[in-house]
Amino acid sequence: MKKPLSFLALPALLLLCLGSLCAQELPPREFLERIRQPLCQEAWGEATGRLVHKRKGAPDLEGTLGLRVTFTPSAMFAQLTLNETNFYGLEITLATASQSVQRLDLPEKEEKPSLFDFGVRPSDLSFAFLFWDFLQELPRSSSRWQDCRVLRLASPDGTETVDVWFHAEQGFPMEAKWHRKGEEKPWRTLVMKGAKRFSNGIWFVKEMQLTGTDWKTSVKFDFAEKNNAP
Repeated sequence: MKKPLSFLALPALLLLCLGSLCAQELPPREFLERIRQPLCQEAWGEATGRLVHKRKGAPDLEGTLGLRVTFTPSAMFAQLTLNETNFYGLEITLATASQSVQRLDLPEKEEKPSLFDFGVRPSDLSFAFLFWDFLQELPRSSSRWQDCRVLRLASPDGTETVDVWFHAEQGFPMEAKWHRKGEEKPWRTLVMKGAKRFSNGIWFVKEMQLTGTDWKTSVKFDFAEKNNAP
């Protein structure tokens, strides 16, 4: 029986059940489905950190971020707290490994600066975009000197696509680039930095960097806690 990748993402706490896999040999759809496969029991993780947003011609924005994610065998629930005032909820329910239903709850009275003012979307921090529709596998490439498989996924509303660089052997997402429909140049890019894998399969990521035209956002995590996951 093949061992699942069981990728469940939380930027500072990436829950993986990888072991020794030949992920690079799997067909692209199976590779992606095993990344999406949920854990077989409940687990949770939380992290805190800071955001710094720099935009040409505008003052820098700084904020604090709290993130808590709960995983079940059929769903993921994430709550993001920005500056202890704005609360964002995201729920992903898995029908199958290739089908999911996503729901986003925004604050009733969103105070400035909002998460979007930082150039960040809740799906960036929960990796909900990994559940977008699979389109194709692109030629192999590298990210941060690591051999990667690159998969192109399409948003549910059809307005954009994302190319995701996965570590060819471990299935870990290294980089993502979003393209608006009909445009060749990506309008935003995400890069993961400082990833470390512990013996129990938990990944800790110290920093995420989001960039776009004339702007850059850095998300640095300084604390993370998790329960035991398989």
